Amino acid sequence: MGKRVSLIGLCLVIAFVVGSITAHADSPIRVLADQHTAQFAKGISFRIVAEADQPIQSVTLYYGEQKGDVTNRVVPSFTPGQHIEATYDKPLERGEIPPGTVMEYHWRLQLADGTLQDTEPQVFSYDDDRFPWQPVQAGNLTVLYYGGDAQKTLAQELLSRAQETLSRLQTEIGITLQSPVHIYVYNSAEDMTAALSPRSQGFDEQVLTLGVAVSDDTLLLLGDHPEVQQTISHELSHIVVGLATENPYSPVPRWLDEGLAMYAEGKLPANNVTALQQAVKRDALISVRSLSSYTGDPQQVDLYYGEVYSLVEYMLQTYGRDKMTALLQVFKQGALQDDALQQVYHISLDTLDTQWRQSLGLGPRPTVTPTSAVAAVTPPAPVQAQRSGLLCPLTGIIGAITLAIGLALRRVLAS
Repeated sequence: MGKRVSLIGLCLVIAFVVGSITAHADSPIRVLADQHTAQFAKGISFRIVAEADQPIQSVTLYYGEQKGDVTNRVVPSFTPGQHIEATYDKPLERGEIPPGTVMEYHWRLQLADGTLQDTEPQVFSYDDDRFPWQPVQAGNLTVLYYGGDAQKTLAQELLSRAQETLSRLQTEIGITLQSPVHIYVYNSAEDMTAALSPRSQGFDEQVLTLGVAVSDDTLLLLGDHPEVQQTISHELSHIVVGLATENPYSPVPRWLDEGLAMYAEGKLPANNVTALQQAVKRDALISVRSLSSYTGDPQQVDLYYGEVYSLVEYMLQTYGRDKMTALLQVFKQGALQDDALQQVYHISLDTLDTQWRQSLGLGPRPTVTPTSAVAAVTPPAPVQAQRSGLLCPLTGIIGAITLAIGLALRRVLAS
């Protein structure tokens, strides 16, 4: 988690360090113009004009997210000489850079005698400037809206709901939000589309995204949907859990991440309750091990979310908040789920499955042959997430969802 969406340049320079080459008033190269312009979801243009007493033979642009791990390197075409102008136009797909992302760039110029000089770094915010955003803020949370009094009232209500969610996560899970998060509330699906990464045509036609964490500090919401209150709790939980467990090795298990997000919403929705009760009655629960990946069967969407909520609720009621806090701390160290459960709860994943089933009035899971066992617990390939497991757009399902996009689930799970 926490891996932000990387920009695609002509060449990627990982962990680029500027070094000691800087521009000063007495530098041999004089920068006359250093500019950029940005059009949301369309592109960013960079321009430099410079002069020197000898020919400027090469120009290189370095740009990227200020907090990112990747710097893009571009060598634009230009005419060498004592007075040069170089430009680079970076085309953007919709959703490629989240709104509010802070960008940084600088140029490196080289003279005929080999002298190198870097321009001063320039910083700007890549904003969705189609709308006049207004903020309401409390603590680390900023909700941005546009429109009149009705939208302002909604933003204030969503800010209150977000604060309640953070309080619930701190009180019952033991995790807090310690860095700023910006929440953009769009007035319509049409308005929000330009900020979302494109998926398959079938997906975009049949699935309405209600909310998505597009980075570890930015959340987009569809404000005109009746489930927006649940959406902000669900997605904010993903951000907080993701930040609390961020590590370079492995993400938190999906059943735990989704279970905590459902728990953060509060009361389990009726459709999930019904699916869970029916599965218990038929002894047809998905195993905890199989919950580690999203189900590929759209008919099991409600059951999946009902189960992960029930499982997290069982762990909290049986073992308490401190154990859950400790479990998340172990995941922050990059532990795998079996090792983490052994270290904190002194049980295996299969034992957790058995104990949870017993709490629901069921016996141990039936023993199966080795061949069947492999088939039973091997989950379908998970959808690739943009934030290494943290991205979980909350959705509404419109029309019939085909099996090909079944992984969208109830809350569409990843893109």
